[in-house]
Amino acid sequence: MPDDAEFIARYNNNHLYVHPGKAGAYATIAGESEEVIGEIDVTVRSKIAISAFYVNDRRDFGTFRITKLQLHSRFGWRERGSVHINGFQLAQMREFLSIVSTLDLSDARKTRISLDNIHLSALGALLGSTKGAELIRELAATPELHHDIYAVATKRSALAEFDAMLKEDGVSEPDWQAFFELNPWIFGHGLNYVFLDKVSTKLEARTTGGAFDRPGKRADGLMRTRAEVSQYVLVEIKKNSTELLHRATYRPGCWRVSDEVSGAVTQTQKTAFEFARDRFRDNLKDEIGNSTGAIAYAIQPRSFLVVGNLAQLTGNDDKVACFELYRRNIHAPEILTFDELYYRATCIVENISNDIHQLAK
Repeated sequence: MPDDAEFIARYNNNHLYVHPGKAGAYATIAGESEEVIGEIDVTVRSKIAISAFYVNDRRDFGTFRITKLQLHSRFGWRERGSVHINGFQLAQMREFLSIVSTLDLSDARKTRISLDNIHLSALGALLGSTKGAELIRELAATPELHHDIYAVATKRSALAEFDAMLKEDGVSEPDWQAFFELNPWIFGHGLNYVFLDKVSTKLEARTTGGAFDRPGKRADGLMRTRAEVSQYVLVEIKKNSTELLHRATYRPGCWRVSDEVSGAVTQTQKTAFEFARDRFRDNLKDEIGNSTGAIAYAIQPRSFLVVGNLAQLTGNDDKVACFELYRRNIHAPEILTFDELYYRATCIVENISNDIHQLAK
């Protein structure tokens, strides 16, 4: 977790924290809340921190940052994303920062101030003002900000979490499923560069015993191709620590795939077969039953299995050859390892960053 997030996780709610520096002082306010996730009765604790840097020479605020943390049952407080605003953009948002800009931070010795008695009605008035609405529309319509805030900042944070999970021992299937549920964009064109969208609000979906939105068996990921004619795609998610091959050779120079991999292949094949057996196409609906106007076909749906890590094979050419020959000669599912998915997700973020750089020129 980044250093800033570690500090924020320890902050008391509804207090102002001031940290002096050579050029100025950082002022941060944190607040905690709960969010309802999906259609089931689950809440997730979240913490939002708003930070501003006060520049002594200018006697004004130079930068502004909003950071979101989410409490993970296994990893504790983890940063889920942040928004950075430079001095020029901050000047345009002055009215929205009235509560901070009226504070005198020239004396940074006082580091904790209760906000219980601060009047907040002015902030509500600003949010409802004509100028505020125009500013929000301008920010929403600016491609550079849209990409930077929503595509780059959040995705870089998710990549950092992805990398940390890859390096940690004992990450379970539910942990990985929860991570991909929060970051379905990783499957956007990470699976052989086919652009994919979620079918419903949740990545995980029921596939048999009824439609995917009624009782039955589940697939870790049910998606559809992004095209004029959409096709269903099923994704099965295992663990990055799953062994790809048996530890002992089957014959000299020959390594067979592990029982976990062969079992997962059969599971994925059977799930796809059951899903498509009584289904040709679906008129997709939203979570409350309204038609979305989209249609998805289930004609021998493609399937992917995400399992293991290619690092297990390094240093042994026979292992590399045996695993590659196995997965290349299986029609379905297409097997991807977690490290391959991570590097493809990294490529997505780098491409978006390059687009922003070109727009800024």
